[in-house]
Amino acid sequence: SWDHFLAKHPLFIVFHLIAQFQVIFFSPQHLDDDTVSGSNWITENNVQHSLSQTTRTTRKPYCGYKQQTLSRREQAEQESLLAAIQWPKPPDGKIAFVQSTDPARSDFVIVKPSGFFKVGDQLELLVRMRDYQGKPKRYGGDYLQARIHSPLLKAGATGRIVDCRNGLYKVFFTLLWPGEVEVSVSLVHPSEAIQVLLRLREERPDRVYFKSSFKSGRYSETTECNVCLPGDLPVCNFTDLYTGEPWFCYKPRKLSCASRISHAKGGYQKGLLTHEESLFFQSDVNIKRPILSSGPDSVIVKPKAFT
Repeated sequence: SWDHFLAKHPLFIVFHLIAQFQVIFFSPQHLDDDTVSGSNWITENNVQHSLSQTTRTTRKPYCGYKQQTLSRREQAEQESLLAAIQWPKPPDGKIAFVQSTDPARSDFVIVKPSGFFKVGDQLELLVRMRDYQGKPKRYGGDYLQARIHSPLLKAGATGRIVDCRNGLYKVFFTLLWPGEVEVSVSLVHPSEAIQVLLRLREERPDRVYFKSSFKSGRYSETTECNVCLPGDLPVCNFTDLYTGEPWFCYKPRKLSCASRISHAKGGYQKGLLTHEESLFFQSDVNIKRPILSSGPDSVIVKPKAFT
C-alpha cells in the first residue's frame, strides 16, 4: 500500500518533486521545441487519434499518488520536506524582463581577499545581483552555482550558498588544498525564470511525456504515460508493487492493460511559455552565464601547519 511504502521510503515525495523540477530545470531549450504534443499519443495500428480536446480543456491532471490517504505522521513529514525545498518568491507575481537578474551587471567580491589563508579555512564571497537597468535587486531566488578550483592540480569544490533574500548572496567554501585557488560564480537561472518553472511544475506535470505500446495479435495501440495524466480518461495503473513508485498510462481503447509490450520517451510539450516568459530562458543571456568578480578572483592557500 502507499502508506506502507511511505513508511519505508519517507523521502519519495521530495525526490519526486525534485525530479519533476529538474527535468525542466536543465532542459529549458525543450520548452518550445517542435515536437509531437503529448495530447496526441493514442494510436491504433499506426493510425493516430487526437486527445487534444480532452487534454486542452481539462487541466486538472490525474495523479494517483495524490488520491492516497496519509497518516498524521506522514502528513507532518511531507509538510516538513516540502518546506525544506521551498524556493523564495519575488515580491510581485509578474516581473518585467528589464527588472530581472542580469549576470553581466552582477558581480561578486571575496571577503578579505588579502587575508592569510591555510588549508581548512573558510573562504567567503559576497554576490551582488543587479537587473538590466543596473539597479540592485531587492529580492532573492536566483539559482547560482559557485566553485573553487585549481586547474593545474585538477582540483575543485563547490560552495555553500546562502540567499539573503535582498539581492545579496553569501558563498562559503572550505579550502581543501594549498596553492593558488580560483573562484567562479555563475547564474544558472534568474529568480524570475524559477517562478516560471515552479508554475509549470504545478500546472503542467505532463510537459515531458512518455508512451507505451500495447499489442494483441496483429492489433496494436500506443498511449501516453506519466506520473500524472491530464483529463478524465480511463488509465492503467502500472505503479511498481515493490518500490511504490507511481506510473500510469491511458488505457487502450480495445486492448487490456496487461497487453503492454514496450515503453519509451514520447517527447516534450511545446508552446508552454508566453513571449515575456521566454525572455528568461536565453542561453547566451541569462542561462548558465558567468558572474565576474569586481576584484581579485583567486587566493593563495598555505599548507596547514602541524604542531
